Amino acid sequence: MAGEEFSLGSKEVQQTILILNLSVAQIDLSITEGDNSVNTLIDSFTYMSQHIEQIQAFSLRIAALAGEPAQALQNELQSEASELASKMNQAIVAFQFYDKLSQRLEHVSHDISGLAEIVSHEMRVKDASEWEVFKTSVRQGTTMRAEEELFELVFDQNIPVQEAISIMKERMKQRMHEAEEVEDEDELF
Repeated sequence: MAGEEFSLGSKEVQQTILILNLSVAQIDLSITEGDNSVNTLIDSFTYMSQHIEQIQAFSLRIAALAGEPAQALQNELQSEASELASKMNQAIVAFQFYDKLSQRLEHVSHDISGLAEIVSHEMRVKDASEWEVFKTSVRQGTTMRAEEELFELVFDQNIPVQEAISIMKERMKQRMHEAEEVEDEDELF
């Protein structure tokens, strides 16, 4: 038993391929649903942003027409509109996060499809060069810094996946903290 090589039978391979393909379908459908929702939100925020600009313009015109007594109200209106615009900008940054998430899921979907393709052919699954070509394809599909770093940790440094995830979470947290510090410094000037 200790010297025997583990291998999947054709039924197990077929089931593995079905699960991989189901995973790809679920990822693709989730991306589509998310895209629809995010596009609706982006349209709404664009609409609101345009109206904030109009409100600010109207408040300036009202203040000019009303003269000195309306100045305090105009200042308050401008302040409220500016705060609302700031919150909308924060929401737009959150939408950018969704875009990164969507890209990552598309890469995962592509990688799982490629894996299913290799596993579905007995000759390809046993060919080391097929696996190297696939691994190269996965690496070339990494378009974000975090994806490339995760690939390096898992494939190049052979770090166990859970440990690699912990390392990446810490790096991402550190980068977020550094970005917040830069924003705070920019606000001081």
